[in-house]
Amino acid sequence: MGAPAVLSTDQKGLGEARRRDLSIDYLRTTLTLMVLAHHSSLAYTSWAFFDREHVFRSTAPVVDVTRWAFFDYAENFNDVFFMSLMFFVSGLFVFPALRRHGTLKFMRDRLLRLGVPFAFAVVVLMPIAYYASWQLSANNTGFIDFYERLAKSGFNAGPPWFIWVLLAFDLELAVAMALLWRWMPMVERLVLRLRDWPVATFFGMFFLSALSYLPLLSRYGFSAWTNLFVSPFSFQIARIGLYGLWFVFGFLVGAPNYAGGLLSRGAPLARRWPRWILLCVISYNALCLIPRSGVVQQLSVSGRGAIEAVLWVLSCVASCFGFLALFRGVEMKPRGWMNSLARCAYGMYLLHYVFVLWLQRLLLNRPIHAGIKFVFVFLGTVLLSWVTVQAALRIPRLDRIL
Repeated sequence: MGAPAVLSTDQKGLGEARRRDLSIDYLRTTLTLMVLAHHSSLAYTSWAFFDREHVFRSTAPVVDVTRWAFFDYAENFNDVFFMSLMFFVSGLFVFPALRRHGTLKFMRDRLLRLGVPFAFAVVVLMPIAYYASWQLSANNTGFIDFYERLAKSGFNAGPPWFIWVLLAFDLELAVAMALLWRWMPMVERLVLRLRDWPVATFFGMFFLSALSYLPLLSRYGFSAWTNLFVSPFSFQIARIGLYGLWFVFGFLVGAPNYAGGLLSRGAPLARRWPRWILLCVISYNALCLIPRSGVVQQLSVSGRGAIEAVLWVLSCVASCFGFLALFRGVEMKPRGWMNSLARCAYGMYLLHYVFVLWLQRLLLNRPIHAGIKFVFVFLGTVLLSWVTVQAALRIPRLDRIL
């Protein structure tokens, strides 16, 4: 007998997973879960503070009295690299999509899949999320007043800032490619040569990352944010060049089919993934320990800052290469639950902040260890976001956006 005409949902998921590259799907999903974990831990870091008069100047929208120094270490590990790698992964499929759909259709698709969700998140989701913080402020007079203030002064983008920046990168690159298309065959040949030169590529990206990050860091500082003309188009000034670099790097690696170049499963990067993970661990711990050593502490403030900034870049690049090597080097077997998470990852990124802040608000200042609070907030956020997105995907046409 022939194969059944209609497969079950699970069978469809497994069949699609076999056709897709699980390593990149699962890497993107892991990074999304790291974003959820990152935001779930911010209320419990030792350096967190809350400004009741100006809540948006706080280190996090909800800050608990219960702290755990381990979250300083874990949260900073994520912060150093995961958004750079998110932009890299997002860039991998830009050129194949441009080649398949053409410039105008690609831009229209990006506006639909990124622009519409960003607008919905800013106008609907972020006010709901931030109201959990506004209730703790000295200015709380109800949700309607809070929303009117946001509408007048400008909505806060929150975590969806990544989506509008990605959209801007996509559109800029699409326009640039309309002029540079004829050069791409030569670029593809050059990029394929990176397959056998992962160490040289690492040092090249380290140099370029330092070049794109350190001057802006020196000029604007580590934590400065600004708007592109108006809110809610906010971005972190010091890192915008770094994110653009990693997005373009992903675009170039993906142009000739990434599976045959630097990210080939048979390439040195993937085959030697334990070494790259070790470099990732060593680099991050060097960032944590060396700036606090006695020798470095004797230097001037600018000298200590320069050493820490260079180590930050080293850790960023090492972690990006380490995670790429790990996910390309270890054989991924399809898992139904992971396939479902992968399908829902984008929607979970959009929704998660609502659940994070209200769950943190629910546990605020209760006499419970910070680690237990984090586990509750993180797992609750994953579950609620996952279920909500699965329900949303059943709405006609919405599955084409999410």
